[in-house]
Amino acid sequence: MSTPPAPLPPLHALAAFEALVRHGTVARALSELGVSRAALTGSLTLLEERTGLQLLIRHSPTVELTDEGLAYYHAAAAFARGAADWLHGLGSGFATEVRIAASPGVSRLWLAARLDALRAACPGVALTLSASESLSDLDRSECDIAIRYCHPADHVDGRILWHETLGVLAPASRALALGLRSLPELLANETLIEHPLLSWTRLARQVGLGALPQAPVLVCHDVYAVLLACARGDGLALLPVRLTQDFCTRHGLKAVHPLRLPDKSYVLLMSARGQARPVVQACAAALAALAQPVTEADTGLAQGPQHSAPD
Repeated sequence: MSTPPAPLPPLHALAAFEALVRHGTVARALSELGVSRAALTGSLTLLEERTGLQLLIRHSPTVELTDEGLAYYHAAAAFARGAADWLHGLGSGFATEVRIAASPGVSRLWLAARLDALRAACPGVALTLSASESLSDLDRSECDIAIRYCHPADHVDGRILWHETLGVLAPASRALALGLRSLPELLANETLIEHPLLSWTRLARQVGLGALPQAPVLVCHDVYAVLLACARGDGLALLPVRLTQDFCTRHGLKAVHPLRLPDKSYVLLMSARGQARPVVQACAAALAALAQPVTEADTGLAQGPQHSAPD
């Protein structure tokens, strides 16, 4: 006589485990679940007994999972999201979650200002934003949508939000005078600030210089910090024009030369599980709609030649 299959763990145990791992701390999980610490611990113990697996190495003060625990969490999270999505689809006031990952620069300079519009376009969706540069977020399904600065050909299933160009930025009070000078003269005589992925050397080569006449006085991986330094008058910055448009408008920065360097694109990617969720697809479409083209006047950048990037 065959042994009957073991029953699934109680839903309260699955919910406790999923909430604990998703929030990362006991306090936040307790707040969501509305149970006592003892009840949460009992649910976790019951879950491990029913599954026969050690899921947690520890859960206080922070959560640490075993390999089996991580795999089981993804299964539990998929179940929870599926149930939430179904209830949300009924239009009965139930919320579901969509997780978005973007670089710190995109999060602060572009996405943050559009979150209210995105929430309005996606009623009943709880948006969770994380600042991350890692594509492993998608591979491990730690987010549903990612916005990445990359070559579109590297992600054929991605949706291009916009193609980016690099421009030379300076305070508006100096823009007119600086615009009357040639780029080689600016590179030789003006203080330069650099993001290491957006090198002034590339611009120097583009205008026929064998090398950059002088080294940047500041090299910083934080696009926002580079913008702040430029706004203070610490030097010229070579940065993505479209991404920095809102900041430039608020802080009085202008592009000082018509030459623009075509660069990478901002691309929207969805995880495999995200692609299977209609609510994620709707959120991705709303994000794409928010990435509408802007005019040259909006960017403060006059029409000029757009040279191809050197190989």
